[in-house]
Amino acid sequence: MAKPRKIDVIEVSQLDSWLSSTGFSFPRNEVELDRFNKIYEDYEYKLDNISIDPISIINNTFHRVPKVIEMFSSDVDEEVDTLRMVARKGNEDLPQHIIEKMRRKHNQDPSD
Repeated sequence: MAKPRKIDVIEVSQLDSWLSSTGFSFPRNEVELDRFNKIYEDYEYKLDNISIDPISIINNTFHRVPKVIEMFSSDVDEEVDTLRMVARKGNEDLPQHIIEKMRRKHNQDPSD
């Protein structure tokens, strides 16, 4: 991490130059680049060059591949269907295996 440095009062006329020197904008000349290098000389860069493709960012061709997260597996879908049946029927005509399943879930330790 870069160490904090004391910067004297910045004049409004020099604001663009300092924004470029501190990395909020690209350095436009050697003075701004030298300031930038001096400010961040002890910065520890943690990313590798494989994970960043600046050319694709500049050319606006960088696209993230969306990550698909499966919310329910088929086992959960089957369980949801049986619970829907229980919710519709209430407690009349429930199959014995559903009653046993409800008892097991009720008696199950929450830390499992």
